Amino acid sequence: MMAAAKVFGEQGYRGATIPLIARVAGVSVGTVASVGSKDDLFLRSVEELSTANSLAMIREASSAETVTEQVWGYVGRMVEASIAMPDQIQDYFVAYLRSSDHEQNLARVQQVTEALRDLFPTDGLPWEESPAALAASVIWLSFSALCFSLAAYSVPPEVARRLMRSIVETQCAPFETTAQETRQ
Repeated sequence: MMAAAKVFGEQGYRGATIPLIARVAGVSVGTVASVGSKDDLFLRSVEELSTANSLAMIREASSAETVTEQVWGYVGRMVEASIAMPDQIQDYFVAYLRSSDHEQNLARVQQVTEALRDLFPTDGLPWEESPAALAASVIWLSFSALCFSLAAYSVPPEVARRLMRSIVETQCAPFETTAQETRQ
């Protein structure tokens, strides 16, 4: 997996091959193929890196003054990264659609969504009943849809930024009073 991540990072999806990954890993093509297809290796390497980066960015963003700025501190960076690499996002979606096993990624998405939810004031409610969990889910799902639109070149970057900022502000607004009261 380390060799696959290195090759995909340097060559991109289109330039990477199973034989190249095998050569970098110092193993046979059959050994690499036994770990997974090119799509599987690509998805896993991208998703693991994205999850680690997301969790780090959320931790960094948690020091902002308001809930909106905390959430935007993470989401805004993700929007900019997506704008900067629409072809890579497109490669990811194509590989994702070709794959049938998304269980590990769904667990990683839940982990990121829970970390995002933790930027909101604690409400002590179960996930299914928590307004903060709903807001975090709406933000994540909106960002995912925005990524698809950027990969399809159907939304210009300035519109993507404006829309996502508006979604974050709208979802966070009800929590600003609670967050301010908590800090006092």
